[in-house]
Formats: sequence, structure tokens, C-alpha cells
Amino acid sequence: MDKPTADKVTLADVLRFALPLDTRVIGSEDRQRAANWAVVITDFTTLQEQARAGDIVIAPANVLSQLTEHEFITGLRNMVNLSVVALIMFQPVSGEIARQAAAAGLVILAVPVDASVRDIHQDIAGLLVDRQKQIAERGMQLYRRLTEMSREDQGLDAMTEVMARLTGKIVVVQDKRLDVVAMSIPDESDTDSKAVQEALDLTEQLPAPLQNRKTAAAATQSQWQQLLPIGDRQMARLISPIISGDRARGYVSVIGSPDALDILDGLTAEHGAAACALEMAKVKAISEVKKELRGNFLEGLLAGTLPAREAERLAGRLDHDTNRRHAIMAFSWDGKDAPSMRRLESPLNWLLSNHSRPALVHIFGDDHVCVFQALADDDRDLSTARELARRLRDHLRAEFPSNRLLCGLSGPASELTEWPLVYRQAAQAMNLARRLHADSTVTFDSLGIYQLLIQLEEEPAAGHFSDRIVGPLVEYDKRHRSSLMETIIAYFRHHGNVSQTAEALYIHRNTLSYRLDRIQEMTGQDLDNPDERLALQLALKLWQVRPDTYASGRN
Repeated sequence: MDKPTADKVTLADVLRFALPLDTRVIGSEDRQRAANWAVVITDFTTLQEQARAGDIVIAPANVLSQLTEHEFITGLRNMVNLSVVALIMFQPVSGEIARQAAAAGLVILAVPVDASVRDIHQDIAGLLVDRQKQIAERGMQLYRRLTEMSREDQGLDAMTEVMARLTGKIVVVQDKRLDVVAMSIPDESDTDSKAVQEALDLTEQLPAPLQNRKTAAAATQSQWQQLLPIGDRQMARLISPIISGDRARGYVSVIGSPDALDILDGLTAEHGAAACALEMAKVKAISEVKKELRGNFLEGLLAGTLPAREAERLAGRLDHDTNRRHAIMAFSWDGKDAPSMRRLESPLNWLLSNHSRPALVHIFGDDHVCVFQALADDDRDLSTARELARRLRDHLRAEFPSNRLLCGLSGPASELTEWPLVYRQAAQAMNLARRLHADSTVTFDSLGIYQLLIQLEEEPAAGHFSDRIVGPLVEYDKRHRSSLMETIIAYFRHHGNVSQTAEALYIHRNTLSYRLDRIQEMTGQDLDNPDERLALQLALKLWQVRPDTYASGRN
């Protein structure tokens, strides 16, 4: 007696749950035919004695190898007459055989030539007898296949392709920032990849338990289902977090019509996430080794401890062309209670991963992060480096609104031997940005007189000169909570224009005149005397660049 229709196992089920993942369908595309049993035949010429209606016929290669093409085509017609559901073959299928099968309405399932007849027969029989058990086994088969692909360095793209082929659904792998790192859309799907990415790129679109990466790792549930608008349609996805350590490092999503997702899709998301965790951990380990090599090279090169020949040898192992012209940038946080350098390095690497110019990144002494960015031959104004710094500043301002990003830029360095000098210039520009509280990128070439003043800061005479002239203003402002330093800085910034200075300070001209008189009296410098005016300006700039200067008048 036939099973109820709802319990029938179809060819689609056999493909998904029992056959090798890279099985090809040839001939008829009707995958909804119900199967009753699977039989391994021993003689292609006596099919009537071995097969029945509703059977899947498994034909080992040795059974078919002795047949002529005419005998084979005759056997195909006999199968159609017997109402055989499908023929499983372990050898290549010729074009003529494929045409005859299509004309006869017979489904041929071409499995890999090295597949096991015993395993295929057992898996189909297991599916027919105990569907749930076979589906669970299929999930484990998928996991083993994916982990094997990871060991063979086939990568996330190939792994995602296997998951999509098994499920017949869209499969997407995202990293912790929800950037799509791999996506596979079945050929028969008309869904646009851009629409899929747009639907998945916001944290708020994750199920609530997955929006915090630590919470996602601690959850006992392995997968979640939700509806998402993708393009002009409503679709569903099963999503599983990729867990590594104590947090989610990414997500695997299986996406399809709301009524089409099933238990195998859920197992694919779950086992796929586990396999992707191994792949991501492996990639991270390789990245850490490269990072250590890069750090040792850069620190030795910039410190001058690497002989030229050794520097060239190590540079050749960096997977980076050091012969190109480079811009060098130094980044750090301003002020106390700043985030760690890792919180700066991570988004920087993320920005560079989507950047057209390759770069080396390294943290120096947990003090600052340095970027050595390759330039195009025609990039003389360092515009790409400035744009990278701007994008990083905008990104970090949103994440750390109370912390200022400092950036110094220098270059280009035309060859490797110039890197140490250009790096020191970038670091000097960054340190000056700290002292001046600069909100934008400071380039070494724009420092002007500050290049000379930085060299003088260690000279005792320069310190005495600054203290003698500017010191009384600083002390007066501290004692009286006044703003004489702010006033003289604004005065020089507006080139001595009284009206513009008063307007910038929001004070009356008479108030400004009073303050300027007090400044001249306390500093002993006459603003109408060119030499004394210059002396006051130089003393003020020397005071501004001193590393121990933190008064409110800094600018």
C-alpha cells in the first residue's frame, strides 16, 4: 500500500538528503516524482526482473561499461516503461544519452565517479525508512565536507557555493561588521545580490539576541528565523552566528521564500556557521603570523637595526610591494582615558580592506598606529591618504564621540630607504596635532615654522625665552580665570585686525583694547614694534608646541 502523499520521499528530497553534494541532474528536470525504494542492478538487460515502478535504479559503472550506446538507450526506454523514477550513474553521460533521457522523460542522476555505491544505496534507503535520521546525517555530511574544504584552503566562497547548491537557497556569510564576505545565489533565483546586501547590512536587522556579539555566543539557541523585505518581496532567512571564543565573529544566513525553508536549511545554517568559525579562525591565525612578521620588519627598519640586505629579504616576504611610492601616516588618540590602539587599528584595517591602495598597518609601542600606504604614480598631493584619514576620523567620531583622533602625514617616500625619515616626519606631525589640538590631518610639509620650533623645544634657551615672555600671561589666566592667552592667539590669527578679533571673541573693541594693553604690559612687548611683536609671536608658538603645555589658551 502506498504511503500518504505528504509522507512521500521525492527525487528533490533524495538530491538534498542522500546523494553527493555535487550530483548533476540530466534529462528530465521533474524532481517531484515520489520514490518507493532504491535498487542496485547487476545486469542492465534484465531490468524487468530487478526493478519495479517507483524505484530508483542504481547502476554501478561495471554494469554499464560493457554496453553499447544502442543497448544503453534501449535500457532507458525499458526504465520508462517500468515507471522507474530515476537512474543513478557513476560515469560521464554523453550528449546523446542526455538527449535520449530528456526525450523519454527520464531523470538521470550523475554522481561523482568515485562515489560509493554502498553508501549511496544505504543513504537513500535510510531516507526512505527514517527521514529525520537521514536529514540529521545529511547535516553532518555537510559539516564534514565544509571542514574538509577549509583544510584544503578552498575558502568561504567555495564553502558558500556548496551550501547554496545543497539547499537551493541564497546563502550569505557576513563578518562581525555585517560586511558580506561570501554570497551564493542559485542560478534559478531572480533575486538581485545588491538587494540582499542592503537588506542585511544593519545590526538592527539582526534578531535581538544576535545584536550583541557576546550575547549571541552565550545563547543556547543555534539558529533564528525572521522575515526580511528584500527588493520588492518578503523573504525569510534562517541565521546562525559564527561563534569563536566568547563572541560572534560573523553570521551565516540561508534565505528563501517564507514557505520554502525547512529542517535541512536550518541544519545548513547551523553546521555552516560551525565550519565557517574554523575557517575564520584559520584565516585569523595566518593573519597574526603575517602581522608579527610585518611588525618585526617595520620596527627593525625604522629603528635602523636592519641591514639593507636583510631589509630587502624580509620585504620580499610581506606580500606587499615596498618598491612603490608610499605615504606614511601616524594615528593616535588625544587626551586621557582614550580607547586602546586595537580599537583604532581594527576599523582602520576594515577601511583599508575596501580601499584600492594596499597598505601596511602596525601598532608601535601601544602608543600610535602607523600606516604605510602605497600610492599611484600620479598621486603627488597625497590625496588618497588624506581621504583615508578623513574616513577614519568620521567613523571613529560616531563610535567614540568624546575622543579626538590625531593624524600626522608625510611623504611620499620613493624607496624603502626613505621610510625611516618620512615616518619620523609623520610622527612629528601627529605630535604637533596633539599639542595644537588639531581636528584635521596635519601634514609635515604644512608645518612651516613649526618644523624649526620642534627642533628647538629641547634647547633651554628656547624654553627660557618662552617662559619669560608668555609665562606671565599663562599664570595670570590661571589665577584669575581670564583669557589673555586666548585673546593674543586670536589677535595674531586675525593678523592684528582689531575689529575681526573682537568679533571672533564676542567682545567690544574697547574690551579688546584693554586686554591688549594688559598683554603688552605683562609681556614687556610692544605690539606696534615689529621686532617685539615678532618676539611675542615666536614665544607664543614655542609655548604652544611644548609637550607640557595644557593651559586653556592652547589652540
